Amino acid sequence: MNPILALPLLLLLAADAPEQPWAEIRLTVFRDPYTSSDQVTLCRVRADNQGGRSWSGRSLAFEVRSVGVSPAVRARGRFGLVLEPHGSLETLVALPGRHDRFEVVPLPPRESPSEREQKVRRKPSRHKPRPGRNG
Repeated sequence: MNPILALPLLLLLAADAPEQPWAEIRLTVFRDPYTSSDQVTLCRVRADNQGGRSWSGRSLAFEVRSVGVSPAVRARGRFGLVLEPHGSLETLVALPGRHDRFEVVPLPPRESPSEREQKVRRKPSRHKPRPGRNG
């Protein structure tokens, strides 16, 4: 196939591909030793972008879980700003209690507001007539 014809085809396929940030982004979690206490453990969650694309930090949701504790303590979070290509972002997550071992797992992306609106069915509102108006 002619390389000039293959380039637009690849661009079309890339445009149709769903956004899968977790193929390019590596998450790590560790206990912050300077601010944790016996009542609360603060964890630093770091996202390292190993790809060549920028990602919105708000779309990068994750869950931190304590390991070796039953029942597991969980906390969800997300990043702010923008994760640049080959860059990194960090955020803090608080877990109640004292914990030493953790795991972090990515969460699937949320639905866009337009997708949510399509699922919501609203009943038509019924306005009560105001007294004193004829109409």
